[in-house]
Amino acid sequence: MSLDDLVLGLQRLVDRVIRRARRGRAPAAGRRRLLVVQIDGLSRDVLERALADGRMPFVRRLIERGGWRVHPMFVGLPSSTAAFQLAAMYGVRPDIPGFHYHQKRRREDVYFPRAGDAAHVEREQAAGRRGILEGGASYGCVFTGGAVDNLFTFANLKRPSGTGLLAALSAVVVLAWVIVKSTVITAVELARAALRLLADPVGEWARGWKWLAIKVGLSVWVRELFTLAVSRDLYAGAPAVYVNFLDYDVMAHAYGPRHRRAIRTLRRLDDSIRQLWPITGRRSPRHSRTSRAAAASSACCSRTS
Repeated sequence: MSLDDLVLGLQRLVDRVIRRARRGRAPAAGRRRLLVVQIDGLSRDVLERALADGRMPFVRRLIERGGWRVHPMFVGLPSSTAAFQLAAMYGVRPDIPGFHYHQKRRREDVYFPRAGDAAHVEREQAAGRRGILEGGASYGCVFTGGAVDNLFTFANLKRPSGTGLLAALSAVVVLAWVIVKSTVITAVELARAALRLLADPVGEWARGWKWLAIKVGLSVWVRELFTLAVSRDLYAGAPAVYVNFLDYDVMAHAYGPRHRRAIRTLRRLDDSIRQLWPITGRRSPRHSRTSRAAAASSACCSRTS
């Protein structure tokens, strides 16, 4: 049993206490649940190469031994995260030409990270439709998909939603462990950067420190937070969870989709999937089954029958 498992076990005890405070009705027993894992910006070609080169050993083992397979997934045009997620979450054909575009009807620009823009597009284009995350949680997405708990989701980036103070208190164990674990990993990464600077001062300074800040911020703190928060949701019996890991997309934009720094993030994301996997196979305190799905931007893994 890993330290993460011990922390999540303690979190389950805290959640039981919180549920006794009537935080909400449990989902019906036997209800199937959904977990979607998206690696933002990852193409099928890069995914298949990463599997072949051993960059994602856990996902490769799932495919080779676990009866899973890789198949193409049409993401629409343009193949932007916003258009893909709106279609996936609501089953609509989105009218989203890009991540940043001019809306003629409103006579203004739409830029999804800007407060209010994603929420307006979601209300307008998904009106009357039920999202796949109804009653669940979303992490790092553009839209909510009907989720009640949203973190780093553009549609309400400045006002993360949840079930109030009790929900915030109930996550204290997970958050404390994220801080401790991420601090240790950050110290290791900074030590490695210092050693690289001593070995190659000219080359290291030429690269700049922006990539290190991105690596520490997204590939350590945000990834660990997302992974453990999703783990906690699965243990607690959330009906649907959608997590969008951002590491690869940011590095691919900065250095190129096949650059070694972008590819390295896939190994860390593979570790996160490996950590989530056993939790999806366990019975939650609410005795429901989980349907697992791992999705990239243009390829996904699904279980063969």
